[in-house]
Amino acid sequence: MAEFMAAEIHMEATAPPPLSPSPHRRILEGKLRPNDIAARISRIDAILPELRERLDPCRLCPRQCGAHRLDGKVGECGLDGQLRVAAIARHGGEEPPISGSRGAINVFFSGCNLHCLHCQNWPISQNHVGRIRTTAELAESILRKWRRGAHALGWVTPTPQVVSALEAYRLCLLVGLDLPLVHNGGGYESVEIVRLLSGIVDFWLPDAKTRHAQRGQAINGVMDYPDRNLEAIGEMVNQAVSGSAKAVIVRHLLLPDGQEDSQGVLKRLWEQFGDSIHLSLMMQYFPTFRTEGHTTLGRRLASGEYESMVEYARELGFAKGWIQNYEEEDGIPLCCL
Repeated sequence: MAEFMAAEIHMEATAPPPLSPSPHRRILEGKLRPNDIAARISRIDAILPELRERLDPCRLCPRQCGAHRLDGKVGECGLDGQLRVAAIARHGGEEPPISGSRGAINVFFSGCNLHCLHCQNWPISQNHVGRIRTTAELAESILRKWRRGAHALGWVTPTPQVVSALEAYRLCLLVGLDLPLVHNGGGYESVEIVRLLSGIVDFWLPDAKTRHAQRGQAINGVMDYPDRNLEAIGEMVNQAVSGSAKAVIVRHLLLPDGQEDSQGVLKRLWEQFGDSIHLSLMMQYFPTFRTEGHTTLGRRLASGEYESMVEYARELGFAKGWIQNYEEEDGIPLCCL
């Protein structure tokens, strides 16, 4: 995954105020206490039967594809019922309260319920790079990294494999894993699944990719992305407000010639949620996968396109979140884990 290079930008006093680096690092500093761990295990035990039922025929995401994955059939995500993981890596380039000083243990699950033309992680999401693991093997890999020190545990694109993810997580909790859990996904989620995960996920990290249904179909492969995205984020915010989750950070990756759509995304987020969410504006887009040579998506983002969107976010009222800053000659690492 491309690295989130920097947080807030320090500016002169005469400049507009930067997006604040909230939530402060302390939000994720607190580890799970023994009673938290016990409650989380009980919650997992309560929801696993329903999630297993939704796995076959598959109804884990808004596509409701109905694939019999336990019989070896693949769903829209390209996965059957086996657990497939691309990487388990300590990652220091997420937003500051997630990475902290010790990094997050990110589990990169293979497959995705979206088919984005420009996916920056396409070998993992679209080509399903990874290897089959048992839940016990995944748990042991996580625990080995935890024992070396880490700030949080991150699930990256977990939705198609949420049953196995929870089974492995439960095994980790049973031996004392005390890290906050981050759910990092593409934002195309069933609100029912998000609701079931209440009390388990500490930190929601969804994308908000597009405001327009036609653009969602053309670029992301689903017509109903905007509506399902808004519903899911709404439930995540409810959990943060109620205290069952710590915070919601919504990521938006700017695309070339996408200013109008990005403005629509930010305006809708602000009108619906205001400062209940934290905004992460990302500028690391680069042409890859099906966008190399594309008429509009076949180039990097121009600096002016990003700067104007930062100003627009400020004008709307966003004051909590992060913007990126990197030296043009150095760039952001263009690699997939």
